[in-house]
Amino acid sequence: RYSLDARMPPVASAASAPRVAARPSALRRDHPRTRTTATTKPRASSAEEGVRASPSVSPLPDFASATAVVWDVDGTLADTTDLGFASTNAVLLEASLPTITLEQYLRGTRYATPQRLAWHATGDIDHPSGEALGAAFDAYYIALVDDRTAGFFPGVRDLVRRISSGGAAGGGTAGKSQAVLSNACGEYARKVCEANATIDAMAAVVGADEVPDVKPSPLGLLSLCERLGWDPATCVYVGDSPSDGVAAKGAGMMSVGCTWGSHDADAQRGRFDALVDTVEELEALLLGR
Repeated sequence: RYSLDARMPPVASAASAPRVAARPSALRRDHPRTRTTATTKPRASSAEEGVRASPSVSPLPDFASATAVVWDVDGTLADTTDLGFASTNAVLLEASLPTITLEQYLRGTRYATPQRLAWHATGDIDHPSGEALGAAFDAYYIALVDDRTAGFFPGVRDLVRRISSGGAAGGGTAGKSQAVLSNACGEYARKVCEANATIDAMAAVVGADEVPDVKPSPLGLLSLCERLGWDPATCVYVGDSPSDGVAAKGAGMMSVGCTWGSHDADAQRGRFDALVDTVEELEALLLGR
């Protein structure tokens, strides 16, 4: 079994956890979120700005030589924190369970949905309650997906299109294949791509319920590559969670961690071959520009 960190501490008690409205009717993307100090990304010093290699990887792999790019969804392609956080608390409330803080939600996103809901509810990622809670969560938040609640991060949709088409400038890495593997369910991942008009750019969009095992296991990535006839060694996986980097390494893929998602550089360091802070840095790696 592919493990991450030691099991995280139990969730907050009902008395200490905030309660939210049962339906996230006020989800907005036109105002930036205000996050707690624990989840705010520190600004890099001038010496740290730009692409950073993982301490365990030197020199950087030749990402531009990759023939295919595989994407994570939440926190990588799409800014879905508000949607996922509000939907999680709505499901917990419906089950008469304590709600969670934003920090707890962000920490839990390294797990697949049933594991995450089990941890939020009981502190145990393997608790059997996770299956029913996860199913309720899937049904709830899939219905709310649109380009406002699950819109791509600024610049990401254009990058996906440039990777697919080769971009206006053309060049040696034009026409890379692309796909998606998410630890969320496949129906959700496809709906997010459809809402952002990128489903046609993907050779496949696959969720945790459609692969042999969830990340950090590499089996999902390996089965996706087998299905598409791709060599994992010539693919790069782009994600934002430590589990994404662990899965990519296990599959023999190159990997890039995006620090604009749910997990900052400190959480990702050592899990990915390289970290990027901006979409421009990611494009430079993937397209060699």
